[in-house]
Amino acid sequence: MKKLLDVLFIILFSIIVLDHCTNNKAPLIILMSPDANTVITERIQQAIDSVGNAGGGTVLFPEGKYITGGLHLRNKVILRFEKGAILESSNNLTDFGGWKWTNALIMGDSLRNITIIGEGLFDGIDLQNPEGEEGFRGPHAIRLTNCDSIIIRDITIKRSANWAINCRKCTNGIIENVSIRGGHDGVHTRFCQDFQIRDCDIRTGDDAFAGNDNQDFLIENCNVNTSCNAFRFGCFNLVVKNCSIRGPGEYQQLSQHRNNTLSAFTHFSPPDEEPQLVNGNWLIQDVTIEHVDQVFNYNFKNGLWQTGQPATEITFENLTVTDVMKAFNMLGDSARSLRLIVRNSSMSERKDTDFTEFTFEGRRQKVPAFFNVNLFDILELHNVTIATNSNDPAIMAKNGNRLVMDNVQFIPSDNPKPFICENIDKVEN
Repeated sequence: MKKLLDVLFIILFSIIVLDHCTNNKAPLIILMSPDANTVITERIQQAIDSVGNAGGGTVLFPEGKYITGGLHLRNKVILRFEKGAILESSNNLTDFGGWKWTNALIMGDSLRNITIIGEGLFDGIDLQNPEGEEGFRGPHAIRLTNCDSIIIRDITIKRSANWAINCRKCTNGIIENVSIRGGHDGVHTRFCQDFQIRDCDIRTGDDAFAGNDNQDFLIENCNVNTSCNAFRFGCFNLVVKNCSIRGPGEYQQLSQHRNNTLSAFTHFSPPDEEPQLVNGNWLIQDVTIEHVDQVFNYNFKNGLWQTGQPATEITFENLTVTDVMKAFNMLGDSARSLRLIVRNSSMSERKDTDFTEFTFEGRRQKVPAFFNVNLFDILELHNVTIATNSNDPAIMAKNGNRLVMDNVQFIPSDNPKPFICENIDKVEN
């Protein structure tokens, strides 16, 4: 019976492809949803291959459940998911051909013009692999390497067994209106260039945005909730605007079994990846941050995955920070490359915060103030309000070339030592 269905499936596809080719249209293959318990990896792959062999076209997934192992995309193929379509991971790792063959529900390598769109749901079912990362992580939801001209739009990814969207050495990517629920990293990009990510809602147990050596990224109008870092990110030329970051995480961090949000922004430049780009020319604009442990963590001296390349120019504008344990905890490089500018912003400390040493990713950091910056070129604060809950210093600035404080207000106003400066070559108040 199964062989007969497969034959009919191929015949149906051939008729559809030939009809569209005869009329000079891009091929369209409409998948038929089987019963909810059948794994149809081969059938879906045949559809993708047929459209790819015809020069490109669309594989359409109508409403229904499609259980599959690892799938490989082809050039100029569009995967379109109608509302109610569910692409669900098989619960058997052998359906992914083994860990070394493919490690994603959908995978593409060295492709151009690939599109994944529609209101469908990708469910990774938290599939565990004893040989995977941390001894349990399974396949990613989407993994693309060396690809160009990528569109991922309108889909929802939940329970991804590893990263939801993973791109490495990819260019010209658009990710729009994507929802991510649970799982591990949301959008993880490494060595990627020219990406636009907008209107996404990412609620995950691990980092929402992650990756290193990226270039020319725009991330806007996104809502982020995480039990790790909102941005553990490395990029040259980065704009983040009109975004909301809030904690604690709705979904637990699966390996550490906690829900607190570690940081809104964390410098990411892992030396084992041999990073080439500094994190520089950042503009973080119109961003709200609520109930996270810290706003920005940068530890070039001995931070975990932070010591490859230094941070340079970073600007925050119209930043609204409430209910955080500490604000900026930044320890730069000995060359003092860091230039940090904060404009038109307000920050308030969590009421129950009272400590001067902070452990982040296994590294202890001295945090004598709410806002700590050490080893920097330029630190500028313009029209900034800082509200703390004790008489500890609001700002500690050490070992810098130039400090500018222009209309900085401290709450409470009677703090005897609102800021402390040590070894600053030039201070302008």
